[in-house]
This record gives sequence, C-alpha cells and structure tokens, in this order.
Amino acid sequence: MEAALSLPATLVAKLIEDAERHGMSVDEYCRAILSESRAGDRSSAQAAVINEPSLDDLKLEQLSVERLSLTAVGRTFESGALSGHINRLLPLKIGCRVLWSLLSDEGVGPTIREFREEMWSRVGSLRDYLRMIDEDYARPRGDRLHASFPNSSDAAIKRFLNQYIIRKSGLNAEQSSGAMIDFGLIGISDTGRVQFTEVGRNFSLLSNPVLDEEDHRGPSLSADEQVLILSQIRTEMMREWKFMRHVLDGIHVGSNTPTSLLARINRRYGPGTKADWSASVMPHMRSGVLGRMQALGLVKRTFIENRVEYRVTPLALVILEADVV
Repeated sequence: MEAALSLPATLVAKLIEDAERHGMSVDEYCRAILSESRAGDRSSAQAAVINEPSLDDLKLEQLSVERLSLTAVGRTFESGALSGHINRLLPLKIGCRVLWSLLSDEGVGPTIREFREEMWSRVGSLRDYLRMIDEDYARPRGDRLHASFPNSSDAAIKRFLNQYIIRKSGLNAEQSSGAMIDFGLIGISDTGRVQFTEVGRNFSLLSNPVLDEEDHRGPSLSADEQVLILSQIRTEMMREWKFMRHVLDGIHVGSNTPTSLLARINRRYGPGTKADWSASVMPHMRSGVLGRMQALGLVKRTFIENRVEYRVTPLALVILEADVV
C-alpha cells in the first residue's frame, strides 16, 4: 500500500481558503483544478498540431508565376572549387522558393537585408519540420534533410546565411557572395534588389520532391533539378566541374574510401601544387564535394562494417563516358 502524500500546511490552508471562496469542498476544488489542467494540456497539444511547421507556402501551387517577370544578370563562382562548407543543395531550392515568395506583384525582389531577415526567421521552423520528416521516414545518417539547416544559435544561422544564401561584401552589392550567387541562381539589380537569373527562375519552377511531391524517402532534388544544376556547373563553373571529375574518376578506378580519395586529392590539389590546399583544408573539400555530388545523384555511399565506401551511380558513368576533360 502506497504511503499517503503529505502536503505542506501552507498549501493545505490555501486550498481550503480557495475552496471556501468558490463554495466547494476541498475535494471538489482539487478535482476541478485537475480537470482544468488536463483540458489545458489537450489545448496545448492541439495548438502544437495547428502550429506545426510546414512548407506549404513554398509549394509551386502557392506561388504566382506572374511574379517571375524580372530577372538579373548573375555570375558564377569560377575562381576554384566551391567551399567545403557547401555540402548540401536543398538550401538552394528552399532559398529560391523563399525569394519567390518575397517578390512583389510586379516581380521586384527584396533587398539583401530583407532576404536575409526572412530566411533568418524561417530556418528554425524549416529545420524542425525537416527533422520530423527524417524521423517519420527513418532517413539514414548522411541523408537527413534537417542537417541542411543550422541549429538555433545566432552564430550558426549567420554562417548558414553567409555560406548558402547571400552575403554582402563591402559597400558594393555586386560583390555579394553565397552559394545562391555562386551557382548563378540570383543576381543583384541596378537598384540593389535580389532577383532571379534566368537559370534561377527555371530552377525555382521545377517541381521538388520535398516541397511539392512530398516524396520524403528519396533524394532532396528531382532528376530535372539535378540535371539543371549539373549543366550549370559543367558550362559555367569549370574549376568546380574539374574537381568533381577528378573525384568521380578516382572513385571509379578504385580510390573509393575516404583515405584513398584524400590521397588522390592531395596529389592534384595538395601542398606544392597550383591549388596548394593545406593538409587541413583537403578533408574539408573532400567532404563538401562528396556531399554535393551525392545531392546531384552522382555518388552513393555504402557502409561495410565500420568503414564507408563510395561508388559512382549509372548517371555518373554516363557522364564519365561522354565528357572528356
């Protein structure tokens, strides 16, 4: 038999006083308090469902094509391979849809500051929603969608915006950086507004499995999206493409583990070469390009006991056979 719960005398006196004020016995008053508490819990749970984050406002069907009338001239990153920080590509798609949602009826885009502020306000709910998808569909480590977005710390969000979305460098808006700029998806108008390029407009219009089709088991980009980004890299970002080709060739001929692949990268890009990447930079660049190529459907990872191996996909084989560096 459980021992009786002993309440502090002050609490008992308070319960008696409140019960008398409501014209109830102490037992009736305590039951009423418990009932109200349970009702409050149910209301909170219902509110949580109602306020559950979603991506509905970023779906194709919710956005007006008429607002895509204006475009800007963009520039891609051509001075080297992309930073190892850019290891996912879903943020590019979501960034494009958020920008689309900010366009005026006439198609005029936001300022850089307005675009960053909107993304800042969304990244927490985006991560929460994508985490729910990852958990519901048991997406494996390395394929988890929420990992594309930062945690709630201000420093992490700022890094994400600088690396993936847009960062204004100095007083000249044309010197802005960020992956959306680097891939040539957005540009800055003469009036300082963020606008899609023609490529960015086309990328935004393509259906996405996560945003539009709710296909939460497969890749984060559709085949059409992968082809568009691959075409952009091959034609406009030659140094990035050469790095990708170097890694793909290596995996294809047997440098298919992290260690052997790093050795291959070291021979072409390491200390003493023209690129002269340091020993600390090379693993970072390897991880970044592998993440990008996985998002583009060129590479798969397999885990054998406690080690990882990479393999090229049929799409990559077609590219390797058709493309001559």
